[in-house]
Amino acid sequence: MISQKEKLKAACTPGLKITIELGGLNDKAPTIVVGGDFIKSLIVKEPMVHHADKSLWSEYMYPGNEATIRYIYEGIASGYKTEVIRMISSPDRLLFLKYPKRIESYNLRRHKRVSCFMEAQIELGERKNTAVLEDLSTSGCCVSYITDKNYPDPEIGDKMNIYCPYFAENGTNFIPCKVQRCTKDSRKTILGMTFEKPSPEILIKIQDYVATILYHS
Repeated sequence: MISQKEKLKAACTPGLKITIELGGLNDKAPTIVVGGDFIKSLIVKEPMVHHADKSLWSEYMYPGNEATIRYIYEGIASGYKTEVIRMISSPDRLLFLKYPKRIESYNLRRHKRVSCFMEAQIELGERKNTAVLEDLSTSGCCVSYITDKNYPDPEIGDKMNIYCPYFAENGTNFIPCKVQRCTKDSRKTILGMTFEKPSPEILIKIQDYVATILYHS
């Protein structure tokens, strides 16, 4: 088991990808840890938001505002609450945060799946079906859809694509998967699938979603 001291040291790892959520702002954004003065302060790059949202975010990066940080480190979903110290614009746009006193962690290898209910679309060859994403992990998911007697059931090992608007960057960005389990009744077909090398952008979003659910559960 990783000690709190080791977790705290890992929090300032240069290059660590994190998401930040600021108090009073109902949104979160990705950014990258630059470094820090262990125990005193943590330095991250300016949150990466759309150009149109930069002015809004800048209003909430004031000293003393609360910030919630979440990230994945060596398969561990971690998070902590802290405060903004200040934002500087020279020589680079950097955000200084108070160093966390404690970090909460959840082993994604142990907490394999989180429940969800998201509209999705599955694609097997030329066939497409509207489906529901019922649970999710960083390595796979479970989807269900209304059984169609006009089409054969997917078989173990079949490759298919899943499109979920919550995670996709655009309307054509699917998540490649492989069928590991298929069960059905007269109404519904349920598929258990593993991800087959999803894009880094989608994987980060999935990791962030799973970490957020575990952090608040």
